Amino acid sequence: MTTLLLVLAMSVASAALAGIALSGWHRHCLSKAGPTFACRCWSLTDSGSAPGSGRWNRSNLRRARAVWVHDVLLIQRGRLFPRLLVLPVRLPDDSMRFAEPGEVSGLTARPLVMELRLDDGSLVAVAAASRDRTSLAGPFLAAAIATFTPRGH
Repeated sequence: MTTLLLVLAMSVASAALAGIALSGWHRHCLSKAGPTFACRCWSLTDSGSAPGSGRWNRSNLRRARAVWVHDVLLIQRGRLFPRLLVLPVRLPDDSMRFAEPGEVSGLTARPLVMELRLDDGSLVAVAAASRDRTSLAGPFLAAAIATFTPRGH
């Protein structure tokens, strides 16, 4: 009986270590494309979903990692079984802004939100920590200017 419990415990420990290693490897592969940042994203279009993403709306906000590759935002969701969302962005819909209280949680006290118009016309919002301002802006750095505060203020 003791041997069975020991084998079972070792199997669970091995599976957990393999899962942790696999998760780290997936994150490492994404970071090869450039500097990644933690984010949350949701659709702002009426349909509530974007192409190839399944269902992702305000009620389904999960933390993800993202990286810009030219004008395409790659978002990796899920740790053990990651899914990669490929969002070809046409342009930001507006300048970057600070999130309203209660709009986004789990990033920082004052996360930033940028609304992006995709090539297919749909609109998505991506939120990130304020320290990741330039990473969130990606190739659209002019959109982040409104969130900078002058020195001494």
